[in-house]
Amino acid sequence: MRTIGTIGARRPRAGLALAFGIALSGPALAIEGGAPAGRDALAEASVAIGTITQPEDALRLTRCTGILIAPDLVLTAAHCVNGDPLGALVVFFRGSDPTRPVYAARVAARYSPDPGEMQPNAAPDVSLADLSLDLAVLRLTEPVRDRRPVPLAADPRRIPKSLRIAGAGLSGRGVGRLRTAVLTPVAASNTGLTIARAKGARVCFGDSGGPVVAQDRRGTYVWGVASAVISRTAPCGSYVIVAPAAQVFSGAGTR
Repeated sequence: MRTIGTIGARRPRAGLALAFGIALSGPALAIEGGAPAGRDALAEASVAIGTITQPEDALRLTRCTGILIAPDLVLTAAHCVNGDPLGALVVFFRGSDPTRPVYAARVAARYSPDPGEMQPNAAPDVSLADLSLDLAVLRLTEPVRDRRPVPLAADPRRIPKSLRIAGAGLSGRGVGRLRTAVLTPVAASNTGLTIARAKGARVCFGDSGGPVVAQDRRGTYVWGVASAVISRTAPCGSYVIVAPAAQVFSGAGTR
């Protein structure tokens, strides 16, 4: 997950950290604070993702989070699968604990949503011109039969009043425990890009691609995925940039 001092800034202000943590070879952090995942729709569909790339003859492990959106499809952030991965593994959870079986997957598609224009006076210091939003879909080698996919939002302009995020992270060579946190939207663009603040929690590198969901009378739906975190000190921050799923997905599987 990108950690940026000012949103989309190429030259961070003095004292602000600019770090890119999408390819950590050591322990990756997950949500700080928040709460352990339970047995709800978000926890049942959330996954940890590990990919292997080989840049310059050196193997590198990328660690991220995602969510099941169809029996054989997982949504995550595209920067989690940069570099044409040699392989990808997907792990589900039972509550906050990882569980078997482990699924193999490949990259099916990548998307770069339009950041749009911020609503007037919503975030006057935000420049969206340099902000990179990304989404990717992984296709599992076999469909999941004991998990219910979460549908996607249909309209990127209808910003929910409250959101929740799930993040797994990984620790050493193993999968971390799944945690969740409540997010409050503080600004949004006309295409659904959302800046949200975590309540009583901070979002970290291992949460990149983490599902951000909302609730309506019909149940839980995916608003988007965590694409970046704003922080003065890497690797965690309280403000999250959410790439909107509804902008690039429409029709079947949305609501």
